[in-house]
Amino acid sequence: MKRLAGVMVVLCLMMFAVTCNAETEAQDTGKKVHKKEMHEKFKAERRKKLLKALDLDKETSAKLVAVLDSYDKKRHDAMKSMRDDIKGLREAVNNKKADDIKDLMGKIEDNHNALKATMESEKTEIKGILTQEQQAKLLLFMVDSRKQHWKSMSEKHGHKKAEEK
Repeated sequence: MKRLAGVMVVLCLMMFAVTCNAETEAQDTGKKVHKKEMHEKFKAERRKKLLKALDLDKETSAKLVAVLDSYDKKRHDAMKSMRDDIKGLREAVNNKKADDIKDLMGKIEDNHNALKATMESEKTEIKGILTQEQQAKLLLFMVDSRKQHWKSMSEKHGHKKAEEK
């Protein structure tokens, strides 16, 4: 069960990282606002589908949403910091700045460890809210949601499988 919960949290992280990454890469302020609005709509719709799939009562739904929202913010901040550090690392490598490389590698490792600790904490809180069957449904929802997201992204960008062309 520990492995199942771990996979569940990793899938959550990956799904939110993809959506957060799309939001933060916008160049134009207007595009950022639009992307943020679209991200919020996507997130709300996804939450609605998740709660329906889990068939939770109102109290449990409220607890789960509070936990997910809390960790979404923490994950978003950690991922943003990681992207910024990686950008700095690219520059340091290109400019052959050994001291900066060493410092940034340490920051990235620390951030990665903090992200893993956050994921473990989230997993523990979710396990305290959901039954084992609900945790399994959450994991299945995350797998299906992730597949659908990647399929949608692939089709959007014209990367269809050879047999589909």
